Amino acid sequence: MFRRAAVLVAALLASLPRLGAADEPSSQWKYDNPFCQVVASVVPIPDVVASIAAIGGETRYALDLFTADGTTLAAHVTLVSDTDAYDAGVPDGNLSGPPNDRNLEPLIVTLPAGDTIDYFYVDSYSLDHGAAVTCPSYVFPIGEKLSSAPAGLRSIEAQHLQKIPPLKCGKVYIQPRLRGDLTSPMGAYGGKPLTVVALAYIDSNGYSIKEEIVQSSGVDGMDKYMLGAVGVHQFSPAQFLCVPVVGEMEITLKYFP
Repeated sequence: MFRRAAVLVAALLASLPRLGAADEPSSQWKYDNPFCQVVASVVPIPDVVASIAAIGGETRYALDLFTADGTTLAAHVTLVSDTDAYDAGVPDGNLSGPPNDRNLEPLIVTLPAGDTIDYFYVDSYSLDHGAAVTCPSYVFPIGEKLSSAPAGLRSIEAQHLQKIPPLKCGKVYIQPRLRGDLTSPMGAYGGKPLTVVALAYIDSNGYSIKEEIVQSSGVDGMDKYMLGAVGVHQFSPAQFLCVPVVGEMEITLKYFP
């Protein structure tokens, strides 16, 4: 049984005294993600469909779910606006696609009219009718509006979890950030400027639990230096409802001879 509502209530109540935008993720992201075995994409549906939906007093979003392996998937996805939180309970469905890149048939999530979702994350999932697995709050922004929406998609109604109280940190979600500067490169890496970019998966304490090069400098020593510097750096972790959560961040390091 999923327990998202109880977990979110606890987080929100704790906030009272003190308290990865997401287009369809690439397969590489799915393989590398250390926080949750299931990843989602949530985007607004086109205006023409939204205008029809508004007649029924609803707003709608398209929801896609992806996982590496499995035959069936059920999940709970938490959707968050500036004022409210909702639970999209996705019933068990068949996965399709090649091995290591499976997906559930897209569906439409309906919400009360007038509320605009800003962020989402996969709260929990069940693969192949197994026990539910809870994911950390790995928060993503809503993606860009679709240019069109396929007809005949199944629809589910998101359930209201609760109102979000005023937040002392001022924002529902704050991205992870560098805490001070990354250590400058030490050593000689050639006679021309170099740039290397790393992706860090950062835990709620601000430390990278996994880092990888997404843009190589072309010099092996420089790339290795970057991975080491990211691995020991303490970041300011992401915050969700003013509580530290896991997140990801791209970091750029430049070398000048």
